[in-house]
Amino acid sequence: MVGVTLKQAAWALMFLALYLAVLTGGILAVGLSGLIDFTPESVILLILCGATAAAMLAVYIHLIRRNGLSLGGLGFRRFRPRMLHLLWQIPSAIVISACLQGLFLAALTILGIDSTSAGASNDTLARIADLPTPFVVLGFLIVAVLTPLWEEVLFRGAFLNGLSRRFRPFLAVVLSAALFAACHLVLLTFAYLFALGTALALVRRFHQNLWAPVLLHAVNNALVLIVVLAAA
Repeated sequence: MVGVTLKQAAWALMFLALYLAVLTGGILAVGLSGLIDFTPESVILLILCGATAAAMLAVYIHLIRRNGLSLGGLGFRRFRPRMLHLLWQIPSAIVISACLQGLFLAALTILGIDSTSAGASNDTLARIADLPTPFVVLGFLIVAVLTPLWEEVLFRGAFLNGLSRRFRPFLAVVLSAALFAACHLVLLTFAYLFALGTALALVRRFHQNLWAPVLLHAVNNALVLIVVLAAA
């Protein structure tokens, strides 16, 4: 595991949240002032691009550069034959996560809790389909490539290591998955995100290579976006 402490990871997350808050405030201020007439689609694209840029900048400045980390120090290693296990690990993780999410929503329905808004975030992503093709490609690049990259550096490259320094491996995996799910701020998809976060942490530990969770995360996000766009 890499040499990132829990304090260093938390520091980076704090600044990431600050950057996103400033970005959101700026977009709201410009929109409310009437200086730019935003459409729902343009707002979504602006948020995707801006949030990704802000997050990557925060991770680079307050985690990587601040602590003098290299790619190797973050956990990126050369690909080895052991990585072929991802051929079954990736589909298994996605299927299991989807099944647990289905059980979670079914349980909510039995309890009389409205779960119809579970797809609200997907409806938001679906608006990307109404954009010109180059912007759809840009949205796909952000969701399926850049987002998995910076999220894995932060959550599995930093937080998982920091938690592993203080807790036993099982608890570190569970806590990192819970933090990953909670940071997405979508309660009704918590089960899916928690299961996915657990799988991401497990493949990180199994392969001792940060590329493993990056690939799993990228495939998951790509599949979700393809399904959403196809249904739009």
